[in-house]
Amino acid sequence: MYYEYISKAMLENCMKVIVRRTKQSRNLSVGMYVNHGSKDENNKNNGISHFIEHMAFSHENMNPNAKKMVGNLLDSGALYEAFTGKEMTRCCITSQRKYLPDIIKTLSEIVKLHNLPDERIQHERAIILQEAETYFASSKVKTELAERALWGERSLGLFVIGNQDNISRFTKEEIESRFRQFYSPSNTMIVIQGDVDPDETIGQIAEAFDFWKSEAVSNPSPLLEVSPSVLGIGNANRVNLTATFVGPSFRSRKRHAMALLSDILGEGLKSRLFVELREKRELVYSVYSYALSYGLGGYMAIDFNCSKESLEESFKVVMNIIDDIQNNGVTDEEIERARASRITSTLQIPNDAVRHLNTTGRYALYNKDFFVDTEVFDLMSVTKEEVREIAREMCDQSNMALSALGTDSESLVTLL
Repeated sequence: MYYEYISKAMLENCMKVIVRRTKQSRNLSVGMYVNHGSKDENNKNNGISHFIEHMAFSHENMNPNAKKMVGNLLDSGALYEAFTGKEMTRCCITSQRKYLPDIIKTLSEIVKLHNLPDERIQHERAIILQEAETYFASSKVKTELAERALWGERSLGLFVIGNQDNISRFTKEEIESRFRQFYSPSNTMIVIQGDVDPDETIGQIAEAFDFWKSEAVSNPSPLLEVSPSVLGIGNANRVNLTATFVGPSFRSRKRHAMALLSDILGEGLKSRLFVELREKRELVYSVYSYALSYGLGGYMAIDFNCSKESLEESFKVVMNIIDDIQNNGVTDEEIERARASRITSTLQIPNDAVRHLNTTGRYALYNKDFFVDTEVFDLMSVTKEEVREIAREMCDQSNMALSALGTDSESLVTLL
């Protein structure tokens, strides 16, 4: 019999701890998740959460004790990773089980960020500016450009990497003040996954983090404004276009119907978009769709790459396919294929320790527990009628944003 269980605790300092005991696991994964990302920023400080991640979680920038402890873990074979997203900042360590006490003590040292050396700030500033140049010159920018077109220049519409002018001027005082404001126990969660004793582990964390206290700070709730627009950048012979439709947030059950609709449209060799646009008409080189839900909002995006001459025809084919689903629905074969693919992907999560850890952490930030069988049940519960209904609800031009690399905004407007 297969079953999952987790243990949860709220420490005296208001930090949440989640322990998922996986007895079959031979290694250990530990993540610190801070509820702070670009969703909490505005145009004046866009990029500061990413800058703080570099200062707090980069090995070279830590205080001497934390730097030594991280170095010892790396020497013992541990894997270390830090990441900033729209809704959170995380630091994850994967190692052998016997190093759990060392990992806990290391994380408790990492949060002691103060008296940042000016030379380290300047060094990291140069690194981040290079990262920004690389980022905006790569295909990674596509997703965030689509979100900018969907939500505008605030909250989820802001680029995680930040505004380059802001990156160039962030001061030591701004970084340290922001860290104190958002990096508090009440805004932080630790997730541990492996064959460990939950009570013993929670006790170790409580002891290691006893010094850390939450201040009475009332952070404003991030506001999400849906303002679909058209945003095109560049001028090239080929265009990468993304059509984005406002959809349900993570907390809505409709996100599962949106995910299946997305897969039916553009996931895999048998998807409608791939068969029609590439195989039958030879209009595009690549085409796919994806659904993404945040705590604040969600969307479905259709992305394709074609020659500039084929852009108008390709876009019309996309909208005709959507229109057909809205009018006639999807077939039994389509929904079952999409459902099976989603379930297979979900069942694979526990086989990837880091993915499993981060999925648990992400769900917990939304005050939800991640269990494989719950996700499978929700996917099995979606009907063809619900897929058709979500297509009707979402896929309307008044609910759509367009973004593109390779052509300007004026050219995109002519598609509408």
